[in-house]
Parts: sequence; structure tokens; C-alpha cells
Amino acid sequence: MERSFVMLTFDLEEFDIPEEYGQKVSETEQMQVTLRGMENVLSVLDAHHIRATFFTTGHFAAENPALIRHLAQKHEIASHALLHSPAHVFRESDIMESRRILEAVSGQTVNGFRMPRLKPFDRAALGRDGFRYDSSLNPTWLPGRYNLLGENPLPSRTDGLIELPCSTTPWLRFPLFWLSFKNLPLRIYAALCGFTLKKRGNLMLYFHPWEFADLSAYTLPAYVKNVDGDKLTAKLDGLVSTLKKRNAAFVTCNAFCDKWEREFAGQE
Repeated sequence: MERSFVMLTFDLEEFDIPEEYGQKVSETEQMQVTLRGMENVLSVLDAHHIRATFFTTGHFAAENPALIRHLAQKHEIASHALLHSPAHVFRESDIMESRRILEAVSGQTVNGFRMPRLKPFDRAALGRDGFRYDSSLNPTWLPGRYNLLGENPLPSRTDGLIELPCSTTPWLRFPLFWLSFKNLPLRIYAALCGFTLKKRGNLMLYFHPWEFADLSAYTLPAYVKNVDGDKLTAKLDGLVSTLKKRNAAFVTCNAFCDKWEREFAGQE
């Protein structure tokens, strides 16, 4: 692939992260926070005329069908399992139940999957269920979470499934995930993205719509909460503008798989 490609992805889920820090938030409020953040996210995507992939929980889609149908007119809908709540015990059947809901609501074929919190699971289940790709791998070291420095940081095929890892920088494997975007100055984060894009030809970036809402009322660590709302929306706009200047093409995950498979097949 001669041109570089950026996959902007958003985990479209219930705003349940306060539960991890001892604050209870009603389900109605969880949905409202995510919906407010979505308004800001879409303002950036629409202004730049770019497409994204929304990894969506089946529960969120069932509760917000009008939004999902609206997104499906332009963007890709992928699966983020059934529920995101830390109280929910994941079962393999959640994968197909989520896909059933998402396809019924969106009218799209759901090709991709991302596990909530990027937890380990049996990826072979995705192949058995007919998924095309997985994006549940962050091949870096996150203290207290995981050490995946031995995993392949590049798109690859495993047992018939395309793995689209979350982007890390070459060599040092510094993660370019949502917390890096929030906490690094934009010029530094954008420079790391540009360097990675030049070396690897693609970027897989992921965020959460709830980040782009006002989170001042919630008990969250500063590194999770700040920046948020309009300031983070402006930061996303700046990142997109910077990457567009590098002549990067913004594509959905499934569209990237099309391009990657053509190149991959040509090398076999």
C-alpha cells in the first residue's frame, strides 16, 4: 500500500468507567454522557468528511437504535461485545448476541470485534462465528494491565482472522491509545503518530465518545478525566488536520482489510 492509512475507531459503549473508581452512575446517565460526547465526535468527523469505525456494545445499540442507524449511513459498525460493565461476566455467546443486535439495528454486516477493556479471550471463537477481523490487541506494556511486547504490532493474519493491533510506536512500543492522546501535548502525540505512520503505513487509533463530554462531575483520576469535552474535541480536530496534511487517507477498519488483503495476497 503506497499511501498511508488512518483508522479512527471509537468504542461506543456505556459510560461505566466511574464504577471502576467507586462512583455509581445510573444507566440513563451513562447513555446520556456517551450521547453528548458523540455529538462532539460527529462534529469533527463531519467537518472533515471522514469515515470511522464504531465498536459498539449490543446493549448500547439496542437502547439507541436511531443513533446506530444514523452512523451506519456513513460509518462502520463493529462489535464491542454485549455489555461493557465491569460487573458483567463475559460469555462466548455474548459475541454472537451482540452481532445479532448490531446487524438488526444497523442493517450492516458486522465484520469486526474488539473485546471490552482489551481483555484476553478465545479469538478462535471469532473465526468460528464468521468474523473477518479482530482489534483487541494492544502490543505494548501497560503496568498492572498486561505485557504484550512479544505480540506482532503489525496487521497480520492468524487462523484466517485478520488482526488489527492498536498502534504503538516502532521500536519502543509506546502506546498511541486514548490515554496518550489525552495526556500528551498535541504536537508530541501528533509527531509520534506521524513517525509511526511513516514507518508502518497505517495507524489504528482508538478513543471513547464519552471522553468528549463534560466529565467534571465525576470522580475520576485526572489522567482519565482531563482533558475532556470541548477541549478534547478541539484536540481531535487538530490531530485530524495534522494527519490530513501528511496525505493520510482515513478509512474504516473493514476498508483497510480490503486494501491489506490485496497487498497480502500479492505477496503469497
